Amino acid sequence: MAVTIAAMAGAFTFWFLPLPWKFAGLPFAVAGFITGTLTSVMAFRNPGAGMLRFGAPLATLACGLFVLPLAGQLAFYGPSLEYQQCRADALTLRSLAACTQDFKNQLDPRESRNLP
Repeated sequence: MAVTIAAMAGAFTFWFLPLPWKFAGLPFAVAGFITGTLTSVMAFRNPGAGMLRFGAPLATLACGLFVLPLAGQLAFYGPSLEYQQCRADALTLRSLAACTQDFKNQLDPRESRNLP
């Protein structure tokens, strides 16, 4: 369980860094998910595990919630990097909204069409 929590802390630490460095948290999150899954299986097999039956799946779920967005950003690295740079350069709320709209249009071009 300690390894799972340490891996989750590593993933959480890298989460707040800019994009190229943010991906360093992905191996931590994957390692936490794997060790959490193994810990959960061992906890449910042991009748004296107590609160570990609740804590291990919860920590595994938390690591999984780091894996999904990081993998999504890795899959859409180009648009994500442009969005991050646009938000860093934005000075007004309108320019922030434009950054978000451009990012959405890059991910799903169908949204940019004007439907009646």
